[in-house]
Amino acid sequence: MVYGFGNIQPSSNLTWTPCFDDFTCSKLEVPLDYSNTSLGTTSIAFIKLAGKNATVASPSIIINPGGPGGSGVDLLLAYRTIAGQIFGEQYNFVSYDPRGVNNSGLSFDCFSGNAEARLAFTRLYSTGATNISSSSFEEQYYSSSIYGEWCNDAVQNESPHGYYVTTPAVAHDLLTFIEAEAELADQSPSEAKLWLYGVSYGTVTGATFASMFPDRVGRMILDGVMTAEQYYDNDWRDSVDQMDETIDKFSSLCHSAGPEACSFWGPTPADIAARMDGIIHQLQNHPVPVSGVQSRQLPTLVTYSDLKALFMKTIYDPLALFPVMADVLHQLESGDVSALVGMFDGLGIASGAGRVIQCADSYRRNKLTTLEEFKNYVEHTVSKSKYLGDIWSIYFEVA
Repeated sequence: MVYGFGNIQPSSNLTWTPCFDDFTCSKLEVPLDYSNTSLGTTSIAFIKLAGKNATVASPSIIINPGGPGGSGVDLLLAYRTIAGQIFGEQYNFVSYDPRGVNNSGLSFDCFSGNAEARLAFTRLYSTGATNISSSSFEEQYYSSSIYGEWCNDAVQNESPHGYYVTTPAVAHDLLTFIEAEAELADQSPSEAKLWLYGVSYGTVTGATFASMFPDRVGRMILDGVMTAEQYYDNDWRDSVDQMDETIDKFSSLCHSAGPEACSFWGPTPADIAARMDGIIHQLQNHPVPVSGVQSRQLPTLVTYSDLKALFMKTIYDPLALFPVMADVLHQLESGDVSALVGMFDGLGIASGAGRVIQCADSYRRNKLTTLEEFKNYVEHTVSKSKYLGDIWSIYFEVA
């Protein structure tokens, strides 16, 4: 039994090692470049959870991580108690870390271990919402541009593996996996089919696989669909289309839940929405200083961007996080901003592997290469979402 991938040797033949108590793990050796196999290999970390009623003939459902940059290993470990409930115990469940992510091969670092440079770029890049000051829009664009320039140089000169972490390469890795799995089961590799459940960026991986290998798709569920064409253009504008509907739903659900279940309750959904808008307006114009003396924390400012970060986190799991959002809004209305301290910093802006994968996928297709293009993009997202359109742009690299 192992509790990590460090002691698992990569193999071109799929071999499963007992791991993490209830799972089996493998590191599958795959070509670095499928169009030029002489360049060598890398390894992809896979993890498998056997269904309670699964048999030798049971298909494996690959649960594809989001991102880019998400860890499928961590995802399936978190899903261990509910995967069978969701899909049925007659299946096996598999996930993986894509190239360059977590336990899989191809490591790269825009900062090559330079902690000072990493800190400087993190502070520079995390500028907040695009409308918090008269210069914030330009700051976001130019900080993203120089971040991208720095990382491009690192990929070219210090971490050249960035060229091989594209989503089409990951799709080919999935084909290699299902063929290796078929061979292990004494089945025909050429007839192996992919069963996949993908969410968010995982839908791009699924759509890419289907477009590359249409005759190798068994069953595929793409949930929370990201527009693949926009992803490859580095232009995710459709993603904001229904964000305000989710935030608006908070007001109606809070009202229907009643004052005992929703701490931000009001006599009507309109009252709840109006009070929330008042808090937004207040923080947009008046950031709140927090000395940190009583909490023994470092002094900071709670800002409009911190509140927007709360909304951003909430829409990813609204039914679970609406009560948290209600508590925070109730505290803010009472003059207590402590729950928002560090909220923007903890938003989890994509970096490292996720950023390199995103840029590699949009290479030569990027539609956000000028200040004017970025301006048009932000104007569109703001017009579509008053709550999140002005912070959504922090997820994108414009270099």
